[in-house]
Amino acid sequence: MKPFAEHGSTLGGVLDTSGTRWRAVRKDLSRLFSDRPTTASVRVRWLVPLAVWALSLGYMASQLNRGWVAHDEGAFGQSAERVLNGELPHRDFDELYTGGLTYLHAAAFRAFGTNLATLRLVLFTCFLLWVPAVFYITSVLFPLYAAAAITFLAVVWSVPNYSAPVPSWYNLFFAGYGVAALFRYMDVNHRRWLLLAGICGGLSILVKSVGLYFVAGVLLFFLFREQSLSKAKQSESSSSSLLYSGAMVGGVALFSVSVLGLVLRNPDFGRGMIYFVFPVFALAGLLVHRELAGVRGGIKDRAATLLSMVVPFGIGVVMPIAVFLVPYIRSRAVHSLLVGVFILPLSRFAFETMAPPSPRVMSSVLSVVLLIFTAYRCRKPMQRVLLGMVAVAGLGAILYFSATSPSIYQFAWHSFGTAIPVIVLAGTIILGIPRFAQALAPVRQQQLMLLVAVTALMSLVQIPFAAPIYYCYVAPMAILAAAAVSTCMMERPPRFVLGTIVIFYFLFAVWLFTPGFIYRMGFSYHPDTQTQRLGLPRAGGLRIDPLEVQVYEELIPLVQSHAAGSFVYAGPDCPEIYFLSGLNNPTRMLFDFLDSNNETRTERVLSALQTHEVNVVAINTSPGFSAPMRPDLRTMLEQLYPQSAKVGRFQVRWRQ
Repeated sequence: MKPFAEHGSTLGGVLDTSGTRWRAVRKDLSRLFSDRPTTASVRVRWLVPLAVWALSLGYMASQLNRGWVAHDEGAFGQSAERVLNGELPHRDFDELYTGGLTYLHAAAFRAFGTNLATLRLVLFTCFLLWVPAVFYITSVLFPLYAAAAITFLAVVWSVPNYSAPVPSWYNLFFAGYGVAALFRYMDVNHRRWLLLAGICGGLSILVKSVGLYFVAGVLLFFLFREQSLSKAKQSESSSSSLLYSGAMVGGVALFSVSVLGLVLRNPDFGRGMIYFVFPVFALAGLLVHRELAGVRGGIKDRAATLLSMVVPFGIGVVMPIAVFLVPYIRSRAVHSLLVGVFILPLSRFAFETMAPPSPRVMSSVLSVVLLIFTAYRCRKPMQRVLLGMVAVAGLGAILYFSATSPSIYQFAWHSFGTAIPVIVLAGTIILGIPRFAQALAPVRQQQLMLLVAVTALMSLVQIPFAAPIYYCYVAPMAILAAAAVSTCMMERPPRFVLGTIVIFYFLFAVWLFTPGFIYRMGFSYHPDTQTQRLGLPRAGGLRIDPLEVQVYEELIPLVQSHAAGSFVYAGPDCPEIYFLSGLNNPTRMLFDFLDSNNETRTERVLSALQTHEVNVVAINTSPGFSAPMRPDLRTMLEQLYPQSAKVGRFQVRWRQ
């Protein structure tokens, strides 16, 4: 077993005059004595990533304005508009996330206009920068064309599936930027790349608190790298530090328990143990196993090695957060920020939950693993050819019948959508068993650990809502980790079978997974219904379901026509009415379930309606997450606003 990729030739390679190694040496020698192949090679090394970048941007552009979840778009738009009006997230209104993305959206509104297409332009720009970062990571680990294929596979399983400007996409982007910076750090060993990775972590946290998962994954990587560096420079006379080892084991154990506590909040924690706790415990077990196996070195040396990585990374994390905190410190609103970021989101465990798939469906992952292992064990060329033909026929049949059979569709989806525990387990086995790990160069071990750790921790974004689209927020990292694991486990990977699998998942995503939009993804194939443009001025030309176009093109003008002033009250869970109508929200609520004081809600809403002289209200009779409107509040609204009209799931009420 050898590292992921070997570049150049060694003395041993020169002396080995047989087979593949000798052909590689002859190729290297031909490059030394011929300018033409070198020039062509350089041209290819530029053209391939540019082609991948162009194809990725083209595919993303074709999906950019497709589909929406109305309350998500409304919340992003209204939050940004309230910031433009001088309000501070969490202090003045119930911001859904940390708030950093809201400021970015507000700046985009000011520069490019207040509509939903502007928010997607920001998303597209960050995606544009993310694709080269992914390609850089893959190009370090794999040959050029394999890197191109893996990068494009990561693209089709990412943002094009749901191109709304949700914060989790930005968490994925910053993780990609950060991992690329850490790969560069391992190459040149310069701390500025640690600082840059830390800045990516800090910005990710400012977008959404789950950015902490990326930071945690990087810290686990630092512990692994410190162990590797200490092993590399230890001498036989070196003594081990029980104090350092004890602190490290205790810290890893405490972190693992905190993840366990997070999962235990989920009503269906049994499945969460398999999908979320087990990968983290596997990584913790790997670090503890390596520590107990005997990493020598004094506490000062080992602590200095660890801090040389943690300190610049930590400074990078703190820098953007410190800037973000300034207005909260000046207005004495830090407590409101902390409550809004860390306390109120816990209410989602009661209102916004979805269990992961049953662990039984992970058998589909094992079928893919078995196919790859069987192909690897086939030594004779004819055996590999026959198995490759079987793989093409079998996977092709799955693609064909997935369009009509939900069970076959789900088998294909689960073979990828439940793979992270298997990927992490395989990675920890490679890194934990000496005869496997020693076949990899130390830097390759560290690269694998970084990918596996970040993937395992970022998969926690699925807590407590493990819908298939939430898996897409980590899927590109899972693809990178899976490709790295499968390659380093095999000396000569079965390229044809692996290529067939890559093509299969590419076609499944583009033809079967993406068209169903988020409501059908992972359950059954459904043709694309996001086909009609929403004609409202602030909609930015989004293509959505025709039934929703009909509702909102009737609802918004109706609300605007009865608004005597600049305010409307809409609820529960319909902030899109505020944004699309251009009218203001008299309350601080975007979603009712985030309101911490349900008992006084009726009094506060009625007071706000009176203060702002609200003339029209819209009642959502089927909210997405919150409970239906309180009966006493609805009764009072019916008395205060006697005229009414029903539009879809909304009841609009007004007074003359």
